[in-house]
Amino acid sequence: MDVTLHTMFRPIQINGTDDQSYYVERMPSPDLMAYIACYWESGFFSNSEENILPKHTSGLPTRVLPDGCTDILITYDAAQSKHTLSYCGNYTQPLVFPQGVGVVPSGDYTFGVRFFPGGARSFHGLPLDAFTDLRIALEECWPTQVEELRERLAATNSFHERVRLMEGTLKQLSVRISAYEQDLMKNVLHRIFSDGGSMNVHELAMREVVSERQLHRKFAGWIGISPKRFSEIVRFHRVLASIHQNPVSDWAALAVEHGFYDQAHLIRHFRKFYGDTPRTAAKEHHLMMSDLYNRLDKPSVILKS
Repeated sequence: MDVTLHTMFRPIQINGTDDQSYYVERMPSPDLMAYIACYWESGFFSNSEENILPKHTSGLPTRVLPDGCTDILITYDAAQSKHTLSYCGNYTQPLVFPQGVGVVPSGDYTFGVRFFPGGARSFHGLPLDAFTDLRIALEECWPTQVEELRERLAATNSFHERVRLMEGTLKQLSVRISAYEQDLMKNVLHRIFSDGGSMNVHELAMREVVSERQLHRKFAGWIGISPKRFSEIVRFHRVLASIHQNPVSDWAALAVEHGFYDQAHLIRHFRKFYGDTPRTAAKEHHLMMSDLYNRLDKPSVILKS
């Protein structure tokens, strides 16, 4: 993959808020930036009062949005002192989790490695369409490395230590990938990002001098979904970024700006990947934007030090 693609597509995730939890992100080192979008962690602050923390939420749901990325997920159960390692493929539909009041598992956390679209293929060599809409045990991708990684995770005490551990682990993992396929994917991704997801599959294939069938097969293996669905996701994220960066007063104009027929067409497309309307996103975004993508003067309230 190519590090320049990283600057062309910033996949946005929206995160829930409450005053007992945290969410942090960190960019990868320059050596891995072509493959990894970010490292992230969410969890609950430790508390000595019987680990029961009243949650004071914003009433907003937590949303996991389709973004073309795949993730290594490491979940820690503090009560059992146990790490569970898994790999998540591309999600094609948004996942929405309502916030509520209840018992908070103090000390639990989830650490993630969010791979840039196509980035994971360089570390496990497996076709990503085998994992679409699935969460599998990490052993299925890295059968010989997981036990050692789990043991080393047990010795970490902070997000930054876990980032360093995963950086070192991933730098030791690499598989031989066809140079032709790498160049094809870089070119196609560049075209999709440059055009904001508006270029159709026929034109993509024509410009790369491959058949549509071959492009679909190669793309699905590298990214996990079809070039058409990925382009739709990129287009959705462009709209979401516009909503985040500037207050929207004219939704019809926003639709035209992003190549939709009309406002109704925009709403249908947006709802498919957000789970609600653009107006709802406009109300939620300023409270729930992750720190790497927050361009407002006021910091997102999900950020904790």
